[in-house]
Amino acid sequence: MKFLGLRSLIYPTKDIIQDKVWWEDVLGVEPYFENESYVGFDVNGYELGILANSPLSDGPITYIGVDNVEEAIHHFMELDCELHSDMEDVGHGIIMAVMRRLYDDQLIGIMYNPHFKQ
Repeated sequence: MKFLGLRSLIYPTKDIIQDKVWWEDVLGVEPYFENESYVGFDVNGYELGILANSPLSDGPITYIGVDNVEEAIHHFMELDCELHSDMEDVGHGIIMAVMRRLYDDQLIGIMYNPHFKQ
């Protein structure tokens, strides 16, 4: 498994439409992707996302790019983490999971995105 760098920062939201408009104002750009549950902005090659139906208490999650999510899950489990959100193909070949560190409950996102340049 290889770490490929920081990829995405994803914020949970209780009102995806209101937050979409707010982030458009903040960033000065329209999203490159949007549906009823997710809005993604390209911020100079990095993704800022807004995710509906996600616990606000989790806070924003930073996703680290990896070349193999399954291997990364096992790597983090060996380092005292547990699976918080199971590995999921969210479309377009993008695979994501979230780990929780056992000693402080911090969340760490991992993702494989074939559309990012290595």
